[in-house]
Amino acid sequence: MKRSVYRLKKRQRKTPSGNHSQIRKNKKPTPATCALCRQRLNAVLNHSRALIRKTAATARRPQRVFGGVLCANCTRHVVKTKTRLAHGADEKAVPLTLLKYVRMLK
Repeated sequence: MKRSVYRLKKRQRKTPSGNHSQIRKNKKPTPATCALCRQRLNAVLNHSRALIRKTAATARRPQRVFGGVLCANCTRHVVKTKTRLAHGADEKAVPLTLLKYVRMLK
C-alpha cells in the first residue's frame, strides 16, 4: 500500500455481512491562492482534479489577465504599474515581487 494512504483518516465500519472494515477518507484539496498576497482566489473551483477536468474551461477560472494566478487587487496593481512604466516611470521604483508579472504583460 502507498505511504500516502496510511496518513488518511480512518473509520471502522461494520459491513452487512457482519465483518469490520476500515474506510479511509480522502483529503480535501487546498483552495487556490494568489501568488503575491496569498489570499484565497474567489472564482477558482476547490474540487478534485478529476472534477475540475470535467467542468468547462470558462468555469474553472476567471477569463482575464492572470486569471487563476493573481487576485483582482494584485492584478490591478500589476496593470497600473505596467502602464506607468509605459509612460516613462522608472523601473527601479517597481517592487521586485511585482516586476516578474509586469514583464509578463505585453
